[in-house]
Amino acid sequence: MTSETVTADVRGFQGEALPCMVNRHPPGEAVGAALLLPGLRYGARQPGLLYPALLLDELGFDTLALDTRWNVPAFMDAPPEERLAWLREDVLAACHAILPEPGGACVVAKSIGTLGLTLLLHGGAVPPGARLVWLTPLLERPEVRAAIAAHAATSLVVIGTQDGQYRPEWITELTGAGVRVLVLDGVNHGLQVEGNVVGTLGALHALMRELRAFLTGQAG
Repeated sequence: MTSETVTADVRGFQGEALPCMVNRHPPGEAVGAALLLPGLRYGARQPGLLYPALLLDELGFDTLALDTRWNVPAFMDAPPEERLAWLREDVLAACHAILPEPGGACVVAKSIGTLGLTLLLHGGAVPPGARLVWLTPLLERPEVRAAIAAHAATSLVVIGTQDGQYRPEWITELTGAGVRVLVLDGVNHGLQVEGNVVGTLGALHALMRELRAFLTGQAG
């Protein structure tokens, strides 16, 4: 199936235009729709989000990849309540721009994007049964871990052992709830093996192999 990049006027916090990349298949040809949420400093063009977007497109999903706009003083220096409202309004606007659509749904979120995904789930914005991919999630936040566990049957968590958000007890908590988890040895929060390009590419390959299996219903 062939998709094309289209323009989209998506407005988030305070009515500001959101940077995003949208790909759509011809009418009636998409198998579903996918939303990709960035990290604070990890945008849509970084490999951990770019390649999942390409895979989803290859599998027949329409995609909206939100780029990061939160790594700015206005966001970083704002009170916690304002940051949360900013994040919530941005991800909700992006979600409404692509989901729900006929067919399956998927959300791929990275780092602070996983907090955004948690907010979407709490607000009922994500279609029931959507596939949820949590890349380097903010596991230090109990509400994120609770959201993952509450959607165990449809969740995939990917995290590295050198990530500051990695704790063996949190992984045990999630796997005990039935969550599918991929732990990448030596990988940091940026989905890299520090000082090892080949190792980083190997981790990316493992991520993509697991993601494809997850999206196509193969056993973990």
